[in-house]
Amino acid sequence: MDAKALLFIQQGVGNNIFPRIMRASKAKEAWDILQQEFQGDKRTRSVKLQALRRELENMKMKENETLNEFSSKFMELVNQMKSYGEEISDKRIVEKLLISLPNKFDPIVAVIEETKDLSLLSVQELFGSLKTYEQRLLRQFEKSVESAFQ
Repeated sequence: MDAKALLFIQQGVGNNIFPRIMRASKAKEAWDILQQEFQGDKRTRSVKLQALRRELENMKMKENETLNEFSSKFMELVNQMKSYGEEISDKRIVEKLLISLPNKFDPIVAVIEETKDLSLLSVQELFGSLKTYEQRLLRQFEKSVESAFQ
């Protein structure tokens, strides 16, 4: 079983990384080498995780940013945190997303907070509701631009 896991690890890395793990005789040994190489030691990981937490705390969607752009950056950051061992619940992600949105989303945020149990709301469901609302905003904006030119 260990030999098979080691083989999968060795096959999963590129040619430039393989020499670093080729002497490993156990999967755990290869994994530890990779973890040290890409995440650093425990102290380094802790410092990096703290920086990621700070970045998440300060993250806000910009007025000119689309929801897709923001959600990609947001979820990439969440996934980085998870890769460093952070346990982050859907509830925490949902709450952070709701307070990270610009004022134009205030009406839908208020509706979601009043009508949904945030502890049960999935991130995907939230993004679905927000994307629908963003599309409505875009249609309204297009109509107002259209009528301004008539």
